[in-house]
Amino acid sequence: MKFADLSSATDYLASLTRHGVHPELDSISKVLSELGSPQDKFPAIQITGTNGKGSTCVILDLIYRRAGLRAGLFTSPHLLDVRERIRIDGTLVETDVFLEAMQSVCLAQEKTGVSLTFFETLTAVSFLVFSLSRIDLAVLEVGMGGRWDATSLCVPEVSVLTSLAKDHTEILGDTLELILQEKAAIGRSGKPFVGTIPPEVLPEWERQRSLRGFRPLLRGQDFDGKWEGETEAGERAFSFSGQALSGTYRSSLTAEYQLHNLLTALATVSVAPWPVSQETVRGALLHLFHSGRWEPVPGFSAFLDGAHNPEAAEHLVRQIQAVRQENGKVAFLSGFLREKDWRSMAHIFTEAGDHFFLTVPPGTNGVEPLTIASYLREQRPGIDCRTGSFKEICQSAFNWVAGEPDRLLVVTGSLYLVAGVQKWLSGDDSPLHAGERTSASPPS
Repeated sequence: MKFADLSSATDYLASLTRHGVHPELDSISKVLSELGSPQDKFPAIQITGTNGKGSTCVILDLIYRRAGLRAGLFTSPHLLDVRERIRIDGTLVETDVFLEAMQSVCLAQEKTGVSLTFFETLTAVSFLVFSLSRIDLAVLEVGMGGRWDATSLCVPEVSVLTSLAKDHTEILGDTLELILQEKAAIGRSGKPFVGTIPPEVLPEWERQRSLRGFRPLLRGQDFDGKWEGETEAGERAFSFSGQALSGTYRSSLTAEYQLHNLLTALATVSVAPWPVSQETVRGALLHLFHSGRWEPVPGFSAFLDGAHNPEAAEHLVRQIQAVRQENGKVAFLSGFLREKDWRSMAHIFTEAGDHFFLTVPPGTNGVEPLTIASYLREQRPGIDCRTGSFKEICQSAFNWVAGEPDRLLVVTGSLYLVAGVQKWLSGDDSPLHAGERTSASPPS
C-alpha cells in the first residue's frame, strides 16, 4: 500500500479503529520480525499508569534532550496531527519519513498475512522510525494496561507506573488488583520499576515483584517531594528527595497534579542508565509544556485540560479550587465519550463549578448534551446547564468568560473535546508544540 499524503495515511489509520483492542501480541510480533525487529535496536523507558503517563513522558524526553541525547518520544493520543505521537529530538516525525514507515508496516502485514489495530500500526511505525533515526533512547507511553500492549515488545531499561485507578475496566478488570496485574507486567527482571502504589494493593505489588524480579522504587518509601510555595511568573518550586538528584527545583508545569509527575520523572532519571547532572535537570524543568494539560488560553481566564476519568477529574477539581478567586464563578465546557464513567466525572465537576456548557466532542459518538444536563440537574437542582452544537457552545462559553476577571472557564472531559477547542481557537489545523515551551506554547 502506498500513501500519497498524510491525509490518506490518516484515513487508513482511522479505518483500523473498527478492529478494536486485541489482547494478544502475536500479530505485531510477526510484523516486527518481518521489519527486522526494530524495537531491539534502541534502549527505552516504558511508562504505564491510569493518569500522568503523557506528562511524565514529556518531562523525561526534555530532560534527556537537554542532556545531549537523541531521544525518541512515543505518546498517545494525538490532538490535531497523528504525527504528534512520534517525535525525534522534540520535533514531529517528518511527513515523508512517516509515510515511508507506514508503507513498510503495511507491506510487512501483507507478507505475514496479519492485520494490525490502529495502535499496533502506530507502535510499529514508531519503532521503525526510531531505529532508522539512530536514537540514543526512546520514551514510550503504554496505550492501555501493559501485558498486551504493543509497546511491551521492547525491553525497557526502566519501567514506570505513574498511578493506579479504575479505567478501561471492561478490558483490564474491575478491581485494582486485576488492573495492577496488567500494568505490572511491563516490569523486567533485574531492572528498576518506579511506581506509586495504593496501600490496599501493596500485597499484590509484592507478589508481582517476586514473580517478575524487578527492582521497585516507590513514592513514599524511596522518593518523595512537595510543592514549595505558589506559582510565580509561570514557575513553581518543589523539593525532591530520592536516591540521587535530591534538592529544590522550579518547574513551568505548575498544576497541583503535576507535582507527582515531576517527582516520578526525577526518580526515573535517578535510576536510569543515562547520567544527567542536576543543573541539566533544573534547566529542562523550566521549559516544559504539555498541550491540553492545564493549558492556559491566551486572552481568557480559561484552561484546557484533558481529564477523562474520575481520578483525573478529582485532581483537576483540586487544581481549580487552588487557583479560583474567592467568590469567583467557575464554568465547565465539557463533553464525554460514552464508554467513559462520565456520570462520576460530571458529579465531581459539580464540586467546583455552577455553570456547564455541554456539547459532543468533535468526531465522536459522545454522550448527548441533554442527557448530561438532565443528570447534572438531578445531582444539583437549579444548576446552570447550556447545550448546543460544538461551535455554538464554544462561542457561548468563551463569551461567558470574556472580560470577566472573577470568572474561570475549564475545558475538560475528553481529549477529543480539548483538541476540537484548540482547533476552534486557532482557526487552523496547526498542532501545538508539546514537550518544550516556545513562543507558540504558553507556560502552564
